Amino acid sequence: MEIIRETKPLLYSSNEIYDYVIKIDNYEAILGNEIRNFEKLSENQFKIKIGSMPNICLELVEDKLNYCVKLISNDSNLNFKILISINSIDEKSSAVNVKFDGTFSSMIEMMIKNPLEKFIDSLRNKIEDLKF
Repeated sequence: MEIIRETKPLLYSSNEIYDYVIKIDNYEAILGNEIRNFEKLSENQFKIKIGSMPNICLELVEDKLNYCVKLISNDSNLNFKILISINSIDEKSSAVNVKFDGTFSSMIEMMIKNPLEKFIDSLRNKIEDLKF
């Protein structure tokens, strides 16, 4: 299952956005109302609860060279990753691409598709609304 959303152009450099999204402490604010629970486990892992889905533990993996952050589920029953790619438009503006990529059984996919689409939409919207 793949869900892709892109932000409108943002008036921040790719460095500014990247520096914000690599910090786990910012994800509670970014994910906001779409999660029921947020728990920081380490400097590169956190646990969230989305809607009626079970708790999900995510590992943050940085890719500074490509201005990309990967949030990778370490739950074998929910095998997915969220890629946040920052694309520079010019020195002072960027756009962000949010991509959910997961492999699920058709039954699980049917149950989680709608909540995940809402979650990815909300993630994109929160990134668009960032204020530094």
